Amino acid sequence: MDITEFITPSLNDIDKMLSKLARAIKKSGFKPDILLGISRGGLIPVSILSDRLGVKSEIIRVEYYCGVKETNDKPMITQPVFSKLNEKKVLIVDDVADLGHSLELVKNYVRSKGAKEIKVCTLHYKPWSIVKPEYFFEETKAWVIYPWEVKETVTDLFKRLKEEGLADSEIRDEMERKGIPRQMIEESLGG
Repeated sequence: MDITEFITPSLNDIDKMLSKLARAIKKSGFKPDILLGISRGGLIPVSILSDRLGVKSEIIRVEYYCGVKETNDKPMITQPVFSKLNEKKVLIVDDVADLGHSLELVKNYVRSKGAKEIKVCTLHYKPWSIVKPEYFFEETKAWVIYPWEVKETVTDLFKRLKEEGLADSEIRDEMERKGIPRQMIEESLGG
C-alpha cells in the first residue's frame, strides 16, 4: 500500500476553520435558507456553521467510503432530506471535497428538489475533486484524519499495512513519519 501524507486537525483547529468560513460566507453576501450537512463527515461542521450563521440545518446521509482510499462503486443517498427545498438557497456542508462524487450526488439531488441556489462549503478541498466548493478553508493533497474518524482510519490503515507483512513497530513508525501523532496511533490501537 502506498502510504500517503496525513494531516490531523484538532477540534480546536476545526472550530477556527469554521469561524473563518462563516465570516467568508457572510462577507460573500450568500444567505442560505438551510444548511444541508452530509453525514457522517459533515455532521460537526454543519452544526457549528448552523450556530455561527443562525441558519437551521438538516442532514442527508451518503455512503461511499469503506476504508482509507477505498470506496464503494458509487455513492448512495441512504437518508434523504425531509425539508422542502423548492425555491430555497441551500448550502451543502461536508468535511472534505476529495473525489467529489458524494458532493456531486447531493448537488444533483438538491437541484432535483427545486432549490433556487446551491453552494458548497468544506473544510478541505482536494485539487482532483470533481466539485470545487465555493467555500473551503484549505486545499491539500494529504489524507485528512478528522477527530470523528481517528480510530476507524488508524485501525483500517494498520490492518492493511499488517496484511503487507510489516511488523507492528514498523507500521507505527511509518504512520508517525507520515504525519499521524504517536499518541493518536497508540490510543486508536489500544497500545
